[in-house]
Parts: sequence; C-alpha cells; structure tokens
Amino acid sequence: MTTVKTARRGGKAWARAGLITLALAFNAAIDHAWAQDAGLEADARAAIVTVFDALASGDAGQVRPLLAPEFQLVRSNGAAYDKEEYLARSIPHIDSEPAINNLVVTRNGDIVVTRFRLRIEEELDGKKAESDAPQLIVFRITPGAWQVVASANFARLSE
Repeated sequence: MTTVKTARRGGKAWARAGLITLALAFNAAIDHAWAQDAGLEADARAAIVTVFDALASGDAGQVRPLLAPEFQLVRSNGAAYDKEEYLARSIPHIDSEPAINNLVVTRNGDIVVTRFRLRIEEELDGKKAESDAPQLIVFRITPGAWQVVASANFARLSE
C-alpha cells in the first residue's frame, strides 16, 4: 500500500533522477562546445601558419589567394595597405619559423577573429620588427579556404 510518505520518497527519487539527467545533458553540451572550440582553435592556428608559410616564401603569387579582395593591414607605425599595395611592396622578409602563443579565437558565422602573440624574426618595410608582439588577424571562411580580411601587427619597428 502506498502511503503519502512512500509517495514523497518516490517523488524525490524521480526528482533526483531528473536532476542527474539534466546535469549529464548539460555536461555533454559543455563538452561538445569545448570540442567545437578546440576544433576552431586548431583550424585557426592552421590558417595562421598557412599565411605565414606563404609570406615566408616572399612570393606574392602564393600570398594573393589567401587575402580577401577587401583586405586591409595596419602596422604599429601607422603604415596601412590594401591588398594590392601589400602584395606589391610590403610582404615581410621572414627569418624564422613563427611561434603562435596565447591564441584566442572567436567566430560569428563565416567570420573568425584571432588574436595572439607572434614570436618571429622578420623585417617589415625594410625595418627589423620587434619579436613577440601582439597580432590580430580576421578571416572569412569561404568554400574550401580561409581568407584574411584584416590584419593588425603591433610589433614595434626599429628606426
């Protein structure tokens, strides 16, 4: 025979089971989001490396397809370039493999924003750039490629 006391115990058990199920579902959702974030970070890191590999070649033909038509770049000294200006006269001379640290990645639709510290030996516009400087690169994901829409390089340049 079911008493009020027994029914309450049964109700508490169902409530507990419901809370456990809810907690497990919430943890699964968080794990899925972290997995997506980890995947996005890995993809963004690969895209950054691809850009720097193309830049290290010094070949504008390798860099061109990685830059969106509306590409803009600005440097710490205020120098700014659009796509054609950058390809014609401002591809950096890179002397070391880049090290990407403190990478932070956000995404909204097809736009991916990356900020990081870049440790690299390079010359920009004929001047030695400070190593281990903040960088910002904005990508647009297109079918089969990531294209750089905007870039900001905060490395101080020697005089």
